[in-house]
Amino acid sequence: MRKWLAVLVLLGLVIGLAWAEQLEEEKVPAVSPQVVEPSYQVSLVAVGDIMLARKVERLMQAHGTDYPFARIEHKLQEADITFGNLESPLSERGNPLPGKGICFRARPEMAARLKQAGLDVLSVANNHALDYDTDAFLDTLELLRSSQIEPVGGGRNIDEARQPVIIEKNGLRVGFLAYTIFADIYYDYRYRRTFRATETISGVAPLEQELILEDVAALRPQVDVVIVSLHWGTEYSRYPDAGQQELGRALIDGGADLIIGHHPHIIQGFERYGNGLIAYSLGNFIFDQNQHLFTRQGLILDLQLTADGLSDLRVWPVFIQESQPYVMEGRQAREVLQTVQESTRRLGTESTITDNCLVL
Repeated sequence: MRKWLAVLVLLGLVIGLAWAEQLEEEKVPAVSPQVVEPSYQVSLVAVGDIMLARKVERLMQAHGTDYPFARIEHKLQEADITFGNLESPLSERGNPLPGKGICFRARPEMAARLKQAGLDVLSVANNHALDYDTDAFLDTLELLRSSQIEPVGGGRNIDEARQPVIIEKNGLRVGFLAYTIFADIYYDYRYRRTFRATETISGVAPLEQELILEDVAALRPQVDVVIVSLHWGTEYSRYPDAGQQELGRALIDGGADLIIGHHPHIIQGFERYGNGLIAYSLGNFIFDQNQHLFTRQGLILDLQLTADGLSDLRVWPVFIQESQPYVMEGRQAREVLQTVQESTRRLGTESTITDNCLVL
C-alpha cells in the first residue's frame, strides 16, 4: 500500500511540475525577429583631383604614406560612398609617353592607402591615366579593384571603359559613369598613342555627348541615382564655358542626377538644373601645385542621395597646405565660399553660407 502511495505522490509531483512549466511558458511572449529596414538614403562625398606622384611622393618619403590624408580622411570616411578623380597611375611598370611633358606615376601600395582613407570610386578618365602607357594603366585598374576601390571610365577596351560602376547601399542603387575630353590627343607624331579605348586597345571613355546619353539611358533603369564624372573645361579658368553648360544640362535632361567636373585645377561654381546638380569643377584635392593660391583651394561636395533625387547639398572649402588638404574654417572658409557663391550665382543658382560651408 505504501509503495502505491509513493508512486501516486511521485506521479502527482511530475504532473504538477509539467503543468507549472507550461504555465511559465505561456507567460513568456513570443519574440518576433527584428527586421532592419533599409534607409533608402546614401551619403555621398565627392572630391577633386588626386595626384600622388612628384612632390607628393617626396613628401611621403619624408613623412610616410599617411601624410596627404592625415587632416582630411575623417571627412571621407564619414560618407557611405566617396568619389574622386585619380590623376596618377599606380604602377612600377611602363615608360613615360614620348612627347608628354608631364607624366605622373605613383607607388602601387597607394591603392590600399586610398581605400583606407575612405575612397570607394575613382575616375580614371583623364589626361594622366596613360602617362606610363598601357601596362601601368592596367596595373592601376587591377590594383584599385584588389583594394576594393571601383575604377570608372577606363578599361581593357571601349566596352569596359563605358561600363558603369553600380554600388548598392542602404537599399539604394547608385550608378557612376566617367569620360574625358582628352581621349584623342597624342603627344609625339612618331608614337601616336591616344588615350581612347577601342575594341582592341585599352584606354579611357571619350567625352562625346551622344555616347554619354546612350550610356545614361542604358544605366537609368538599373539604378536609383545616376552620377556622371566629366573631365572637361579649361585649365585655370574660373568659369565653365557655354558648351559645358549645354552638355551638363543635356545629360540631366537625358536622365543623369549629378554631374561632377574635374580638370581645371581651380574651383568653379554649381548649377541647380531641373532636379539635378552640375558641379563644374571641384578643383584640386591632393596635389603639389603650390605656386598659386587658387590651385591650393579645392571643394568637397557633400550630399544625400535618395530615390527621389538629391538633398542636403553642402560644399566644404579645402586648403592644400604642402599637398595636405584640410577643411577651412572661419574667415579663410568664408572668403573662398564667397567666391564660389558668386560663381554659382552667375550660373543662375542661389546659395547660402553657414557654418563654414555653402548650402545649395
